[in-house]
Formats: sequence, structure tokens, C-alpha cells
Amino acid sequence: MCALCMIVATQTFAQTYGFLTIQKNDGTQQSFATSGLKLTFSNGNLIATQGGNETTLALTELNKMFFSETATGVKLDKVTEKSIPIVVFTVAGAKIGEVKNILDVQNMAPGVYIIKQGNNTSKILVK
Repeated sequence: MCALCMIVATQTFAQTYGFLTIQKNDGTQQSFATSGLKLTFSNGNLIATQGGNETTLALTELNKMFFSETATGVKLDKVTEKSIPIVVFTVAGAKIGEVKNILDVQNMAPGVYIIKQGNNTSKILVK
């Protein structure tokens, strides 16, 4: 009975956080909103699926995962190809729209956004 209480308590505790953050061996982090997030494992990869978008991460590159109240891991260097539009999503996975330039994203209302360009997905904080 005590083990069951711990499982229920752990599940309740995890649900109070808005993000699951994954840290890679190189120190970079990527956060996923916990709402609607599905994690699966296949062929040595972690596959995070949310809102129809799929992110594949090699298990050999992962250091740790943890729940957090805020998103982390903003990284803009992946957004480079100018001919491919940038699709902007909320952290919950809802599509906001498309832009042609990263500066257009930085001129949006303050907040955290998920941006996808081709096969590259990144998170951006607009202040």
C-alpha cells in the first residue's frame, strides 16, 4: 500500500510542472510542455511527440531529464536556412503561424515560443 501511495504522489508531483527538460551530454537543454507530451523509445532513440510534431533524440547523447516550471534551452543557431519558412508554435504545441525571418519572431509579444524550420526545432524566449 505504501508503494502505491508513492506512485500516486510521484505522478501528482510531476503534473504540477509545466515542462520536461532534457539535457544533452554537451550541456544544451531542450524543454517540452508536459501537456499532451508523449515519450516513446525506439532503436536507441527517445521520441517526443506533441501536437503532431515529433522530435527524435539519440539516447547516447542524453545526460538527464527533469521537470521544471519554466522552459529552458533557447538555441538559435539551428535556424539558418533562409528559403525554408519558420513555423511558430506556443509551448503547448498550438501553431501560431509562419514567418520568413527570425527577426519577425523576435518582434512577437513577449513569451516563450517553439520554432521549427525544416527538421530543426528550437525554443526561443522573446523579451
